[in-house]
Amino acid sequence: MRLVVYCTAAERRVLRCSGGRLRFEAVFTADEIGRAAFRKYLQRRDGAIATLVADVAGEEYHEEQIPWLRGRDRGAVLRRRLAQRYPDARLAAALSLGRAGNALRKERVLLASFADTRQFAPWLDALGASRVQLAGVYSTALFAPALAGKRAAQCIVASVHSSGLRACFLEHGRLRFARFEALASSGTDDFAARVHAGIARLAEYLGTLRALPADARALPLIVIAGAAQRVSLERSLAADERFALRFELLDEAARRLGVRGAPPELGAEQLALALAVTHPPREQFARAEDRLGFVQWRLQRALLAAGALGFAACAGYAGVHAFEALELRDQVRALRLEALQATQRYERLAAAFPATPTSAENLKLTVRELRRLAARSAPPEAALAHVAGALEQCPQVALDALEWSVGPAAASGATVADALAQTIEISARVVAAPGADVRAVHAEIQRFAAALQAGLGWRVVRSQLPLDVTPQGTLKGGSDAAAGNESARFVIAIARPLG
Repeated sequence: MRLVVYCTAAERRVLRCSGGRLRFEAVFTADEIGRAAFRKYLQRRDGAIATLVADVAGEEYHEEQIPWLRGRDRGAVLRRRLAQRYPDARLAAALSLGRAGNALRKERVLLASFADTRQFAPWLDALGASRVQLAGVYSTALFAPALAGKRAAQCIVASVHSSGLRACFLEHGRLRFARFEALASSGTDDFAARVHAGIARLAEYLGTLRALPADARALPLIVIAGAAQRVSLERSLAADERFALRFELLDEAARRLGVRGAPPELGAEQLALALAVTHPPREQFARAEDRLGFVQWRLQRALLAAGALGFAACAGYAGVHAFEALELRDQVRALRLEALQATQRYERLAAAFPATPTSAENLKLTVRELRRLAARSAPPEAALAHVAGALEQCPQVALDALEWSVGPAAASGATVADALAQTIEISARVVAAPGADVRAVHAEIQRFAAALQAGLGWRVVRSQLPLDVTPQGTLKGGSDAAAGNESARFVIAIARPLG
């Protein structure tokens, strides 16, 4: 709930602002009875946000120049200048007027406050003691730049309020001076004359301050008032050649600023009251200590807004992924349907063909065949190692040649005529001393042949000996023995079936 406390010299009006509409909540007198009633009223408005807007006479404005600073240094200088200018600086503000014209490192500031801040202190204390948060304290003069819009470099904005006349002097869109003059209700012509006199006094005061241009050009004057006062005000003010009058109806200004409705007894102050809630100025009179609760509330709102945005972003991200998951689910369902249809087509096609071994049976047959082929393979290493072992057992046998081969086994050495076997044909000789006994040579050859046939399935399939054995069992020397050679040469072929 947004509340606006409109303070005048005689009373305090509380209005509720919602959707650009102002509605009266309560009215309190400016005395102790009104303050007590105001405290009771605040007890029923826990959690509300209140903005105090003042329309009282006796505002003070003073221009100074400070060094061109930023951040904490500028804030410290402004606080010191405000404390020097206004001993009771509870309600004071420093308004920037831009760089000084002749000093590049200087800034013009307008120090503003109320002449008597004690009239607002009890009401601020009542707000501080309640659970209503204070958003700020404003004068209706602070809203004059928003009422003027983009106008000339210097102009006067005069707005007719229900309790008096607010006249503000603007320089380059910034407030330079303002005053409020209470005007009692009277006839239209008399009221217009009083308004004219009040604006004329403001112009004379600005002339003494040398704030007005030196040339004789007419000063732009913007007057905001109701339609009933237009004729008399235009007749009174247009006769003064010092001003270039521009009249703006209150209803048109309200539409321009987004004010949709207000109590009929309010004058142009309704514009400031609505702007205090919808578009408050950056500068205002309340101290940071008085606005601490509002600052915390605004931070909580910011955190809630950030959390809501984060939740919305996460929800949107999850929604996108959920949509993608639904699409993937549909695609998976379509692929499963296609796979089922393909399986059914394959089963129909397979039913038209004779049964064939399954893949598992084909794998078993392949492994069995590979093992059979591996068993029928004959690497020569084992055979050569077998021959080397026999030669070690017979040191008198010298190897001349060795031939290893794989082929059909000889009929005399194999159980199956067409079986494969690995065959080693060994050409060797027996190294013996001259005149050695032929029987010893024959015995050495027989011992070598026995070593070749020992184990591993090897069998002698052919032999060519240097000595012949007669049917009677006697030895008969061969060609080498007959020639008296020192070594007897012989050939022995051994074979071993594969598998």
